[in-house]
Amino acid sequence: MCTDSSALLAKQDVARLDIEVVPIAILLDGERTDDDLDPDEFYTRVCAGAPVATSQPNPTEFAAVYAAAAARGEQSVVSIHLDERASGTAASAELAAREAPLPVKVVAAETVSFGVGVCARAAAEALAAGASPLAAATLASRLGSTVRNVFVAPGAPRGRVSQPADWTVLAFAEGETRPLATCEGAAEAVELMVEHILAASQPIRAAVGYAAAASEPAADSFAAALANSTSVRELERYRVGPAVGAHTGPFSFGAFWWPE
Repeated sequence: MCTDSSALLAKQDVARLDIEVVPIAILLDGERTDDDLDPDEFYTRVCAGAPVATSQPNPTEFAAVYAAAAARGEQSVVSIHLDERASGTAASAELAAREAPLPVKVVAAETVSFGVGVCARAAAEALAAGASPLAAATLASRLGSTVRNVFVAPGAPRGRVSQPADWTVLAFAEGETRPLATCEGAAEAVELMVEHILAASQPIRAAVGYAAAASEPAADSFAAALANSTSVRELERYRVGPAVGAHTGPFSFGAFWWPE
């Protein structure tokens, strides 16, 4: 089982489910780090003006992971990554899969960030329960098409995420980031995002995440509002790491949700 660090999986899930995580390279103030930098240190440096960029893994990096899996005696690999319309990461994985010494099923999920983590975790759990690689890959693909998201990215650097104003509520859908509404501040944005998530009135699982520590209180308020709804059957939290925060900015926070 393989994914990349933009999936924002918790370390305990990676260890529990034996998931190989290929790092997204981070170029911070001209120096390369493989996304293992402490988030608080990363956002402190970004807020101080350090320029940041990311680079998708190349096929050689995926090839090394697939070869190591074969050497361990694995019979196949399921490799789950973000929407191919937003990044070439899945394409790199596909190139490596063609020359791999074992079958590799690459899934470009129709989601990004922690949404990919949700898909990768579900697939890994299915494999651990005895599902075939094809069944696990199919599960991840179908789940990715149902995962929804909303977020704000005040002060985000120009690039993959752009917004008309700092407190514009955004959503990634169909391969692009789209504005939903512009708010006056964090409190109004939280209220609007909660309303958007609960509009369908169906049982869901949800996850709330934040980037820099300065955004944690707003994320706490967001999570508390969702937890009070009977529609939200399970709520978890995640941290927006450098691989995603490089694009959404240090003050971003938001949520993913999917059918129970």
